[in-house]
Amino acid sequence: MALVYSLCSSSKGNCTYVGSERHGILIDAGIGIRTFAAAMTLGGIPQGAVQAIFVTHEHSDHIKGLYKLAERLRVPVYATRGTMEQLVQKGAVPSGADLRIAENAAICAADMEVRGFSTSHDSAQSAAYRIHTADGKAVCICTDLGYVSQEVEQNLSGSDFVMLESNYDEFMLQTGRYPYFLKKRIAGERGHLSNEACSEQISKLIAQGTTQFLLGHLSEENNRPQVAMAHTVNRLHGEGILLEKDYTLDVAPKSTIGKRILVR
Repeated sequence: MALVYSLCSSSKGNCTYVGSERHGILIDAGIGIRTFAAAMTLGGIPQGAVQAIFVTHEHSDHIKGLYKLAERLRVPVYATRGTMEQLVQKGAVPSGADLRIAENAAICAADMEVRGFSTSHDSAQSAAYRIHTADGKAVCICTDLGYVSQEVEQNLSGSDFVMLESNYDEFMLQTGRYPYFLKKRIAGERGHLSNEACSEQISKLIAQGTTQFLLGHLSEENNRPQVAMAHTVNRLHGEGILLEKDYTLDVAPKSTIGKRILVR
């Protein structure tokens, strides 16, 4: 049975394992090598299970551990062309690394099929990923997007499991200490997804048959796990959709061991 294991997820670091206990892939590498090793051990997954790394975009919270991880694991690193150019320019990948472009076609990795799709974010060419696992499940890892485009909606549709960004609470952002330009950037169409936008999309996905969700990339300044969770649960309850009956919902951890979620 496929599993999703979030090693870390926040504005300081992002890394998610998708696969099985024997083989899988990493989505992003925003984690230090020691923290990665410890988290994998705690999760009961050998480091050698990782057979590829897929990068969503070049911001530091998604790639700060990429150089060391690629050096140690010696597996292919995938990204869009625009992101890959940035990774090379930033020196984020070691010399001789197996760099591959992930665009316009499905990629076979760790007995799974991985396909990238475009997201709206203030980076060179950001992407999210839809993974078809060996046991026939569809898993989407989708964070860092200012809004849910038609392309994003089409790729999320029909998934068994979705990790979706619930970055900020609108009231906390508006009344918080961030300067105006940063608030505007976060709430813009190339920024991040709010709790409200996330809950709206989850409602649509449940209507289409998705039942397992993980809230990801929560802002440490403008959100709290209990706030993001309550926002979605309360919205869905108002629509007659009940937690643990109609769907499951978890929050990805900031930096500690997360819950291994089996995709049903």
